[in-house]
Amino acid sequence: MTSTCLITEKDDQEVVPFRTIQVHPSRKCNLSCLHCYSSSGPTMKAMLDIDALKKFLEYAYQNGFNNLSVSGGEPFLYDHLKELFSFSKKLGYRNNMVSNGMLLVSARNREILEYVDLIAISIDGKKELHDYIRGQDGAYEKMLQGVEVLRAQNKAWGFIHTITPQSWDSLLWLGAFAFEQGAKLLQLHPLEMYGRASTQMADMTLQDTLRHQAYILANYLQAKYAGKMIIQLDLLHRDYLEAFPQVVNSFDRMCSKKGRLPDLLDNLVVEETGRIIPVAYGFNPVFSIGNVHDFGNHLFQQFIEEKIPDIRSLYFDTLVKILSNKEMDIINWSEILVKESWRRSKSTTVVSI
Repeated sequence: MTSTCLITEKDDQEVVPFRTIQVHPSRKCNLSCLHCYSSSGPTMKAMLDIDALKKFLEYAYQNGFNNLSVSGGEPFLYDHLKELFSFSKKLGYRNNMVSNGMLLVSARNREILEYVDLIAISIDGKKELHDYIRGQDGAYEKMLQGVEVLRAQNKAWGFIHTITPQSWDSLLWLGAFAFEQGAKLLQLHPLEMYGRASTQMADMTLQDTLRHQAYILANYLQAKYAGKMIIQLDLLHRDYLEAFPQVVNSFDRMCSKKGRLPDLLDNLVVEETGRIIPVAYGFNPVFSIGNVHDFGNHLFQQFIEEKIPDIRSLYFDTLVKILSNKEMDIINWSEILVKESWRRSKSTTVVSI
């Protein structure tokens, strides 16, 4: 769930929330998963320039961002992953990553884990379903070998699962399986029609009934594993959003008055091209912040002045639209906001920056 600006009861000091730079250094992957939002795969070769990325991460940290999340593609196929995590850790970032878990057995990748605070391993369900969606027989067993490596290194780790019409009724099994394996986190994310999923799984959209069922099961898992394993569901009830809009609307929080970019937006995304996108992967590029390969010291301030007013309006208007739709109770805020970012713009022409 999105972090908010909080005050501790003990000392009235502000709790510093995570403000995340989500980096996709490459779309190269050892798999071609059916639901991949970035259409990653073995044929993708382009990689982010490490020096440009390091320069941007230093700038972002100096301006209030403190959490690095690396995904892809498969992050372990990024040639400079160790250098990236070593550098960000020295700056003060918390390092997180998402991986398919199949490449953890190598000495090089076990060494990289020393710089990682939390790693989430993708799982699509039981063996047959996992291998089917991953497009590779044996993917499930290789993933479990990676989990064994994480346990051996006493690394903080969890599972991330994409909920589909094929998997929603396995959520109770998944909760028990994750807990038995020693996971500290189980993140449940609804299938979204981006990238390869829009063509390979176009008939697998989660309808309202399935979202309700997933929501109920996830809440049961949260109660069952309370204090033992974190269950994170990337769906929210409309009534909850109405009562606590600041959970998703960063502009409705006290800290937004500070006016810094990390107080206005929780997440920035760096694509494999170097383009910097606000909010989430897939957000309309007309709102692009810039590019890590070419930016100045006033990058964030210029973005705030030129584009934040429109994004702020987009947030409030999207929330009003959601709350006005009484027929949809269970909400995927991120997916809706991304779609609205495209509807909002008069032009959807992608400008390379």
